[in-house]
Amino acid sequence: SHRAEHWGIIDTSLPELQLLTKLYKTPDEAEAAFYEAIEHSDMAALTNVWSTDDNIVCVHPGSSRIEGRAEVLESFSELFAEAPSLSFSIVDTLYTGNESLAVHLVREEVELDGEVVSVMVSTNIYHVEDGGWRMLLHHTSPEPDAAYDIDYDELLAYDEFDDDIDDDKPPVLH
Repeated sequence: SHRAEHWGIIDTSLPELQLLTKLYKTPDEAEAAFYEAIEHSDMAALTNVWSTDDNIVCVHPGSSRIEGRAEVLESFSELFAEAPSLSFSIVDTLYTGNESLAVHLVREEVELDGEVVSVMVSTNIYHVEDGGWRMLLHHTSPEPDAAYDIDYDELLAYDEFDDDIDDDKPPVLH
């Protein structure tokens, strides 16, 4: 009812709201739930994985930074409406963190109909919130093509144009 919404009363018997109370005991558990929610285009499950903090951030491949809970969740809603059903295999991981913050650097093989269609590199950051682990950041980019690897020896071969180049250090490229 409009009156209940106006006064901030929430009907907790709704299944999608009951899910919000699910706690993830580890960052790995939260991460598995995140990818499963994407594979099933399950907004309720995805909503549960993300922190309730409004300072969350998401960067989808090739897009700009999305900030704020409502905006991040809306971006996934749009993604689910437009994207085909995908599955993910996490094939390489690097973890760091402490008892309340976890950073996962992962390599995702994205599959469509059982065939790998792309490889992404992602950073997923989780923190402890209300007794469970929740996602703060998800940043995904296409894995760089090996053709773009920089050979510093070749790059430094052009030092005849600048006698001041220090051959002991690779150049700063930003």
